[in-house]
Amino acid sequence: MKDEQANDAMGRRRFLAAAGGIAAASAGLGMTGEASANTVIPDQDDVWTNSNTGRRVILINDAKLQIGPPLARNFAKLGYDMVIAQPEDGLVEECESHGSNVVVIDGVEQEGPNDESNPAHAKKFVDAAISNFGGFDSAYFRTAHHAGNDILNSTTEGLQASFESNFLAVIYALQAVLPHMMEKGRGQVLILTSASADKPLYDFLGYSAMRAAANHAIQCASMTAAPKGVCVNAFGTNFLNYPDAVNAYGGKEAMDHVASFIPVGRFGEPEEMAHMAMPLLDGKNMYTTGQTFMIAGGYNHRYDNLKFT
Repeated sequence: MKDEQANDAMGRRRFLAAAGGIAAASAGLGMTGEASANTVIPDQDDVWTNSNTGRRVILINDAKLQIGPPLARNFAKLGYDMVIAQPEDGLVEECESHGSNVVVIDGVEQEGPNDESNPAHAKKFVDAAISNFGGFDSAYFRTAHHAGNDILNSTTEGLQASFESNFLAVIYALQAVLPHMMEKGRGQVLILTSASADKPLYDFLGYSAMRAAANHAIQCASMTAAPKGVCVNAFGTNFLNYPDAVNAYGGKEAMDHVASFIPVGRFGEPEEMAHMAMPLLDGKNMYTTGQTFMIAGGYNHRYDNLKFT
């Protein structure tokens, strides 16, 4: 018993000695319990901006589908100006009613020669923001090419298309938006990928694989941008009830079948996803970077897998 007590006492002394050493080392490194000079704690009512107008600016490359429209609405209500493309009907007028200055980019597409797989796509948003507002603070980019097949039926052409739209387009977007933000010393980027990067859809091999590669590339980019005060994250969604989802999934019966595999028992609403995305773009959280947020109603934690084809 005495030996055990002695060992316990010695263990405590060693722990305290080690703690003291850590404290001393911390003091030597300037870690004295006070925030460093580089700590950024944005004022909730006066968030920083890279623009020359005094108003924050966000880029949204897809304001027609998925979470783009509710993101635009939310940021308009916060007093943001924005550069968007392909706005859904009435969106521009709605944002302007909240005082937002909206620049709409023409000549970009969801699918076609001027979609996000074209290097000029993302650059148009950057150039417009700098030309109209002197800069921008946040950038949301959605890339998407959903065609796919399993390993035995995947073709070179199909894999190439997935590579260009689901991976290479992410690289182009990051290469377009990061230089301005890094030069300014602050900014936030959110790239929409897919939850299938974490739990692959095996009959969408090219899509799942390229989404996983994109997430990894985003993590690499975040390490380059972080020392310059720029946060870069990925947003992996799945099973959203966006407009025309019924047709995309092949009808109401097919959607009900898919929903039976989602633990929450339903498809997610774009407004829910946009609410989750806001803190990664609103300038008030500059300590979260290099993360991929999987949002699929719990599907990614199921032991079984949904088969589409």
